[in-house]
Amino acid sequence: MDSSLRSIVGLSLICLVAIVAADRPLIRQVTNRYRKFNDHLIQELPGAPPVPFAMHSGYVTVDEAAGRALFYWFVEAEVADPTTAPVTLWLNGGPGCSSVGGGALSELGPFYPDKEGKALLTNPYSWNKVSNVIFLESPAGVGFSYTNTSADLITGDERTALDSYEFLVKFFKMYEEFAKAPFYIAGESYAGHYVPQLAATILKLDTDSAINFQGIAVGNAWTDASHDNFGAIFYWWTHALISDTSFYGMVKTCNFTVYGPDKKESNELGTDDEACVAFIDAAEKEMGDINIYEIYVDVCVGASAQAETKHFAKQLNRLRRGALGALPLKTSANYDPCIDNEVEVYLNRPEVQEALHANVTGLKYRWTDCSDIVDYSYEDLLSSVIPVYTDILLKSKLRILIFSGDTDAIVPVTGSRSWIRTLDLKIVEDWRPYYLNQQVAGYVTKFDNMTFATVRGAGHMVPYTQPERGLYLFGNFISDSAL
Repeated sequence: MDSSLRSIVGLSLICLVAIVAADRPLIRQVTNRYRKFNDHLIQELPGAPPVPFAMHSGYVTVDEAAGRALFYWFVEAEVADPTTAPVTLWLNGGPGCSSVGGGALSELGPFYPDKEGKALLTNPYSWNKVSNVIFLESPAGVGFSYTNTSADLITGDERTALDSYEFLVKFFKMYEEFAKAPFYIAGESYAGHYVPQLAATILKLDTDSAINFQGIAVGNAWTDASHDNFGAIFYWWTHALISDTSFYGMVKTCNFTVYGPDKKESNELGTDDEACVAFIDAAEKEMGDINIYEIYVDVCVGASAQAETKHFAKQLNRLRRGALGALPLKTSANYDPCIDNEVEVYLNRPEVQEALHANVTGLKYRWTDCSDIVDYSYEDLLSSVIPVYTDILLKSKLRILIFSGDTDAIVPVTGSRSWIRTLDLKIVEDWRPYYLNQQVAGYVTKFDNMTFATVRGAGHMVPYTQPERGLYLFGNFISDSAL
């Protein structure tokens, strides 16, 4: 392991008590260099401990005529000079789930809320240990992001990518000190669409290379319906979750372009809709009340489902079953397995919204982790983004990391390995283990300009379930270090 990265992963956040009075968070005094947009500098964050880095949040208008604006939270890197560190845009999936509630406050941000949603606790595995991180709520209608044009709420992949690109152009004009920093896009789940399509948009539109774009990283990425759907039911069978009868029944009767863990009605040739759905129903009953997003942990009985995964189930699976009402236990100390409720409580506090410069238009609905008002294209959800890789990304100089938590049964490692195989890439370094703290952290295969890595013991949301291993993997990727 790289010694510098080892020290980064092992560090906890430092409270610089000698610099500030005990009752004043350090974030108030970190910097005054952003005079052009001090209205976005977070002066005090209710319940937050002192931290030695600056944070910013607010709105960027991406369409003046429509009144469409995206909300972001920008966390500077915990280094001496954050302008020398990479900048990473993090996107949660859904489609329609918040990167602020998910990424920033549940997974890889510097804080997570306590059980009452009143205070914030430090996350020792925050990705701002190695990078500046932007958490963007996209598309409009997600989280605090809004539009004054109701038709905008009917949206899909193309507009989401274009709006995110417009956000980035304006962001780097605002934060010009970071404009030349190495830039990465990362995300998970339905960000398997968001990330590569935004990457392709940048390559197409950023003709003068104003953005120092270096690479992308996507975890448990929903990429191609046929591969990911079959990968899911194959994972269920090979991990002793379902019977031979259900598995072979689905193989025989389902068209996996539209079926798998989903029940979308279809008249596609070669399928027997009624029989396929019956076998899927039987498989769900056979699995019982496990958490399909992290199959080897106990569940938080009685808790509402973790919002992004529940929303993904609603969009993709159309499941209405009790197992989705259970949360996985995170494999790190001091973590509340029912965090989703506490995040919602915290972000709906008026003083928190004021501190974040959020909800400035007085939205008529509460902040929720996943939007119920965005009508996202189901056609886009079922479309394949493999051509984005073959026709654009793999022909570029971008570095690409595809990673997969190996206990996820909804967009599992089996599906990712299947669609990656269709790319017919030259293997540079074949499958091998990589280590953290003298334990196997996962397995890695390196291709010409793509790396595939698993994260051992991680579920659908890697930073949520294996935070230390997730940070180690990401830190090695952006530093271009060997695992």
